[in-house]
Amino acid sequence: MGAPIAETVTRHPALRSLRCLRCGDHRPVDDHPRGCPSCLNSGMPANLVCVYEGPPDASGGIRLPYAGGPTLGEGGTPMLRAGMDGDIDLRLKWEGANPTGSHKDRFSALAVARALHAGYETLAAASSGNAGVSLAAYCARAGLGCEIAVTNDTSGQVVGQMRDLGAAVVAFPSAEQRWRHLAGYLGSRSVLPVTNVMVPPVGSSPFGIEGYKVLAAEILADLADLGDRLPDWVVVPASRGDLAWGVYLGFRELCGTGAVPRLCLVEPFPRVSAVLEGGADPHGRFPGNTSVMPSLAGNGVALQAVEAVRLSGGRTEVVDDAAATEGTRRLWRSGLPLEPSSAAAVVAVEQARAAGEMRPGSVVVALATAHGLKGM
Repeated sequence: MGAPIAETVTRHPALRSLRCLRCGDHRPVDDHPRGCPSCLNSGMPANLVCVYEGPPDASGGIRLPYAGGPTLGEGGTPMLRAGMDGDIDLRLKWEGANPTGSHKDRFSALAVARALHAGYETLAAASSGNAGVSLAAYCARAGLGCEIAVTNDTSGQVVGQMRDLGAAVVAFPSAEQRWRHLAGYLGSRSVLPVTNVMVPPVGSSPFGIEGYKVLAAEILADLADLGDRLPDWVVVPASRGDLAWGVYLGFRELCGTGAVPRLCLVEPFPRVSAVLEGGADPHGRFPGNTSVMPSLAGNGVALQAVEAVRLSGGRTEVVDDAAATEGTRRLWRSGLPLEPSSAAAVVAVEQARAAGEMRPGSVVVALATAHGLKGM
């Protein structure tokens, strides 16, 4: 294991605090794995978001909390035309082109940079696959320890990849037991949990989530052929909403007080949709399961997922296992090897178009979050 490179990591000079996305309270720039303490005490946990002082950078680009951390060349992924029949201009943001094969590399780069800057020795995370492989790679690159908590049914090949990258892997019967294990590191100054640690969930490290903001800038650059037009929809597979919230924050930063693209969150059974359409308690439990989209599993909702839809004027789309499986097979046969959680984004567009929710002439970007070959 190489020596940590903390001396190269710098904090953005305008980063001033962390703000609760629910109550608006500000907290010092520090690690708060359980989110806002005030909302936690009131039984309504919510994640925090980085707050920068002053206007955006003169370049008009995205501000990130840390610079100079380890990189494997994440980002800059291609935008592909989907070749979808019909009257919607569908593009795929091919996140499987990231170094470890998923969008999680954008998160890992910033989460590891935060750990280096703050002096941690090890990062810990709960993962069904993509996040664990990614974090293990970036920790190895940075010379940090890594521990990944998985469930017993996690693919043996994926677990092997994490271990080959130097991570310690511990397995538990359920997702919630993984979180309780991570919660045992709360207050540690040597081990930093960077994914969710509790029920109801709040989501992952706000510093890591900032890495997803860059996707918004890349999407706008990729659509330069449209001039100044924003995409009408950005379709995001979602579990606890880390990716969706980060993408929303990126568009909000770039668009100022103007309109942002509407986000469509894809889920395997009603969770966010039950909150927004049926008035369900966002801190409650939601019945349902998925056997083919483990990265979208979970019976809880993080408030950040709800807010990403609400603040963007967006919607949700439920894609069940049968539809995801059929869609995955069809996309592979068209030359697009996506994992089912990513294929579900394309299926969601088809469903929304058929229901009249996405209108003719719409420009839609679906986030193809992970490569279908990585688990082989």
